[in-house]
Amino acid sequence: MTVKDQQIEKFLTAIDKARTIALFSHVNPDGDTCGSALALYRALKTYGKQPYVFCDGVFNDKLKYLDGLDDYNKQEFSPCDLAIAVDCSDDGRLGAYDRAYYSCRYGIFVDHHISRGKRGDLNIVETDAAATAEVVFDLISAMDKRKKCMDDVIAKLLYCALVTDTGGFSFSSVTQKTLLTAASLIVYDFKANDIFNNFMKLVDYSVFNLRNRVLSAAKLYDDGAIAGIFFKKEDFEATGTTEADTEGIINNILNISGVKIAFSITETKGDMQYKVSFRTVDGVDANEIAGIFGGGGHKNAAGCRVSGFFEDVKDKILKACRDCI
Repeated sequence: MTVKDQQIEKFLTAIDKARTIALFSHVNPDGDTCGSALALYRALKTYGKQPYVFCDGVFNDKLKYLDGLDDYNKQEFSPCDLAIAVDCSDDGRLGAYDRAYYSCRYGIFVDHHISRGKRGDLNIVETDAAATAEVVFDLISAMDKRKKCMDDVIAKLLYCALVTDTGGFSFSSVTQKTLLTAASLIVYDFKANDIFNNFMKLVDYSVFNLRNRVLSAAKLYDDGAIAGIFFKKEDFEATGTTEADTEGIINNILNISGVKIAFSITETKGDMQYKVSFRTVDGVDANEIAGIFGGGGHKNAAGCRVSGFFEDVKDKILKACRDCI
């Protein structure tokens, strides 16, 4: 039996023993954490369990496409038999629900990120997976062999998660297994092109304005090897958007010819608090850069939180980028 088979068996044992199960998505939720968590949520209900789903974050308009999004935070949290953190690199990504997670009897992390922080009693982590949805697909498939629980809605949710976390299957993280997982899902009854249009093409006019405003002020450094964009509170106020609407905009500057590292600095609600995202081409490790500031992620996509005056934060980010080229 392989290590992965052993982990799946432990996962099945854990859910068999549990009656109530709390599922957690990460702060600043995206399509992978929500699609994967909601897929597990629906599968567990069919499996005969009582699941709940929680997230300390604001859902952007694109995520409203996901079936069951309204089930998040539907009730007050109370300790459950089992906690499952979905697409969380460590407990810091749980936000206000970190204590809630550890109040449960047993905890599992299902993820695909490299971690520097604390995880659970059981960690089902595949860092070579392009999305956590790949891992969740295998878990639900194992559940399905015991009791039929895979359906059209679950397949659609997982396909949404794959599309969003792979840039429409365009990122270097996409593997043969990613595409085979997608092929297994697409046989179910949903429109794959609608999913692609919703997450990769369609954009609200307010977000269109935010994108134009920020990209028009993009900066290039070091002869175009590094590119940066900046989201400030006045940008959100002027366009009627929020921090949740910044997702994906950074990819536009990574697409500039010659850029090796793209970074974005987003002013958050906290005083002098910034969310920083990194995107890199192959050969430059975004996870290494984010790790300097206690963050993490993947080789080509990572993030962190940094405090301080804006110009000081920008200078620190630039130095870290330069040191990693």
